[in-house]
Amino acid sequence: MTLSLVFRIQAVMFAIFGVGMLVAPVAMMASFNVGENAVAASMLQGMSLMVLAMSYMSWQMPNWVGDNIKTVGMFFAIVHVAWMLLSIFQITTGAFPSDTANLVGNIGPDLVLAILFFWKSR
Repeated sequence: MTLSLVFRIQAVMFAIFGVGMLVAPVAMMASFNVGENAVAASMLQGMSLMVLAMSYMSWQMPNWVGDNIKTVGMFFAIVHVAWMLLSIFQITTGAFPSDTANLVGNIGPDLVLAILFFWKSR
C-alpha cells in the first residue's frame, strides 16, 4: 500500500459521507442516532460541500504535492487524530450517543486513516 493509495481511500470515504450529507442529511443523522431537525439537516447539507471539496483535494493531493507527499500525509494523520479526539469528547459529554454506530462510524475510520497516514508518511 502506498501513501497515494491512502489519500485515495480517504477521498472515497469523504465522498461517501459528503454525498450522504448532501442528498440524505436526515438519514445520515439517523444512522448515527442523532436527533434530526430541519436546521441541522440544512447545516449538514452546507457542510457537505466542504467534505466533497476535501474529497477532491485528497484525490488530487498526490499529483499536486509531488515529493512533499509525506509532509501532507503527516498533516492528515494529525487531522484524523484531532477528529478522533473530538469524537471521543463529544461521545463522553453526551453530545453523541455512545453506541456502536458512533464508535465504529466516527472513531473507526479516523483511527484507521491516522495509523495509515503515520505509517506511510515516515
